[in-house]
Amino acid sequence: MAGRQQMKGTGFGIQYEDLVPKSEWKDQPEATLLTIDLPGFAKEQIKVTYVHTSKMVRVTGERPVADRRWSRFNEVFTVPQNCLVDKIHGSFKNNVLTITMPKETITKTPNLPEASKVEKLEEKKLLEESRRKEKEEEAEKKKKLLEEKEGLIRTLQEEAKAKEMAEARKLQEEAIAKEKAEARKLQEEAKAKEKLEEEATLEKKIQEKKSVDESGRKEKILKPEHRKLPEVVYTKSGTGSGTKSGSGGVSEVVKSAEEKLGYLVEKEKKIGKGIMEKIRGKDLTSEEKKMMVNVGVAALVIFALGAYVSYTFCSSSSSSSSSPSSSSPSTKPE
Repeated sequence: MAGRQQMKGTGFGIQYEDLVPKSEWKDQPEATLLTIDLPGFAKEQIKVTYVHTSKMVRVTGERPVADRRWSRFNEVFTVPQNCLVDKIHGSFKNNVLTITMPKETITKTPNLPEASKVEKLEEKKLLEESRRKEKEEEAEKKKKLLEEKEGLIRTLQEEAKAKEMAEARKLQEEAIAKEKAEARKLQEEAKAKEKLEEEATLEKKIQEKKSVDESGRKEKILKPEHRKLPEVVYTKSGTGSGTKSGSGGVSEVVKSAEEKLGYLVEKEKKIGKGIMEKIRGKDLTSEEKKMMVNVGVAALVIFALGAYVSYTFCSSSSSSSSSPSSSSPSTKPE
């Protein structure tokens, strides 16, 4: 077959020369040979493939010629019927590609005895049994792998479910704790509010009691014009009787003044602060100042009364002592 070339170009500026190489078939007793002349080609630039569907051999190759020109070929050859396709091989030497296609050899087997036939049947059965066992083992392995896969998926699902339940439980516990904290806070606020209200009520009661005590103290303390001094009766019957009545009046006046002063002091102690402490701390109210003035006035009145009684008592004593001496000369004995 003579070689011919045809120029073809591509969009990249490379031009190909399609080569149809010279080929020749050679029939031998053991194989069929196909020789292809490929001058200028190297072994690495040639490719031989067998197409099972069409039972054909495809030979392709390409090599650069000059500049942007390449030489290539693509040939297909039909494989003979009596060829062993599994043993097709090729060789490249002296620019010639040789493809060897071995032929099938038909050998007649002599008649085997019955024993050999039985052995062959047993071997066949054993082979089939081994194949069946292999298939069963493979199926068992597949089943086991599937079960392991399903178990792994089930484990992952259970872990995911447990994780979701734990997260939900955690969120629920956080919500309950938050509600309890808010309820506790509201309860504490209510207790604090009630305590403040109780303190305010207690303070109000204390103020009311204090005002009531101050008003009662005002009523207890008598004004100077309403106070009555005890009357002292002096008799001229004698020195002994005058002395007795005068001392009794003074003691009654002093006792009355002490009782009033003691009442005032006890009243001050009940309030919580002594009069002297309030005076030192300058913590006196207007009512307490008025009370102090009344106490001072009462003390002055008591002292004045004492001086008055003492003076009257002394003068009455001197007049009673002088009256017998003046009357003695005028008495005449009978």
